[in-house]
Amino acid sequence: MRLHRFYSSEKIGTRTELTIIDADVVHQIRRVFRLRPEDFIIMFDGSGYEYTCAIMSYDEEDRMTLAVRESAHARFTPSLGQRLWLFAALVKKDTFETIVEKATELGVTDIVPVLAERSEKKSTNEARVSKIVMEASEQSGRGDLPTVHEVMSLKDCIDLCGSEGITRMTAFHTDGAQFRHAGDSQIEALFIGPEGGWSPSEVDLFHTAKILVRCLGPQVLRAETAVAAALSQIVFR
Repeated sequence: MRLHRFYSSEKIGTRTELTIIDADVVHQIRRVFRLRPEDFIIMFDGSGYEYTCAIMSYDEEDRMTLAVRESAHARFTPSLGQRLWLFAALVKKDTFETIVEKATELGVTDIVPVLAERSEKKSTNEARVSKIVMEASEQSGRGDLPTVHEVMSLKDCIDLCGSEGITRMTAFHTDGAQFRHAGDSQIEALFIGPEGGWSPSEVDLFHTAKILVRCLGPQVLRAETAVAAALSQIVFR
């Protein structure tokens, strides 16, 4: 039986006992999954390791004590390899949350919301996005959490790529040439536009910055579909 995984904001390391004080986590373990003392769960702390723990006890203040039984490398930890950046244009709330969820599952290390000319929204719900990142990491067996950056303009995103030394970048747009991932050169950054696509001036910015402009096919894809399709070709190459 697969054990439930939960994120710990505290580093676990060589500790043999943990006290979980996050009321939401304790509520989920105790009242949603109805796990009892002596049941096992897995905790991970973003270090690339996960820890099999036995529930020892709950207390009246909704805290729980765990005994760490063993540790192992998580199924996958993207940050231990090459970073993969996703610059995703802001779209309506539910769609952007799906983008964050799928990007986390597929191993993106850095997610940057882009305020594009055709963006439907101007900001994100940071608390909600953080919760989605945590839950997607728990579900996918990931050993770390991606970094979600502040909202930026497209120009600032391109400048950020320069300061981070990112050189292998691809922007997706319906008028680009067909995307064919070579497989021998890891793409470092993807730019996915909003519903309606990047504006002509934004496409000009990509060309000026020598960022390849490509399309995923003749069909017009929703933003969340484009993210999953593009990342799948890179991650599962």
